[in-house]
Amino acid sequence: MCSKYRQKISDYLKLYLILETDMLKIPLEEFIPQVVSGGVTAIQLRDKKLTAKQRYENGLKIKELTKDKDVMITVNDRLDLALALEIDVIHVGVKDIPPYVIKDLYPDILVGYSCNNIEDLEVAEKSKVSYVGVGPAFLTSTKDDLRPLIGPDGIKEIVSKTDIPAVAIGGINLQNCHQLVDIGVKGVAVSSEICRSLSPYETSKKFREFFP
Repeated sequence: MCSKYRQKISDYLKLYLILETDMLKIPLEEFIPQVVSGGVTAIQLRDKKLTAKQRYENGLKIKELTKDKDVMITVNDRLDLALALEIDVIHVGVKDIPPYVIKDLYPDILVGYSCNNIEDLEVAEKSKVSYVGVGPAFLTSTKDDLRPLIGPDGIKEIVSKTDIPAVAIGGINLQNCHQLVDIGVKGVAVSSEICRSLSPYETSKKFREFFP
């Protein structure tokens, strides 16, 4: 695989949706076109509560729904799912397969890495990852294994020490997103605020006003 996203990865980080299908208020087949039309630039297949088979089936649907759209599709954690779905972007964290292992085995795959501190950033730098997700920016209920809260100031400090494109992550909603605009990130990663929206098109559109 050779990623088509490599040259403009920063643009795909403007509004990075972390998809949890169990949160959706409307069918997936309606939700995906709405968020893409609203300005979502990347969709991460997370769905940790689902089986691998269910995640695979959702991945196939999302690939079909976005096949003619300029949206980056990523897989959270699961290298096997990324390979099975022929998706060439994967996002991993400190508890997952190390990013340098993935890069050694599959040099054409783009790897994103979660950073909570400078030590994480050093791993990202050495692994030559394509982007980093830095946070948590705010308290969030989406993740059970939440790492220490670093807030906008902590994100700004980490981002200032790297040239790797960064996206802010963790507890981001329309009320606090403005705090992340001028701290060096390329965009924001959002989950529940969009996934639980009755009008995901409008919600996505409002988020894009912060990172046009």
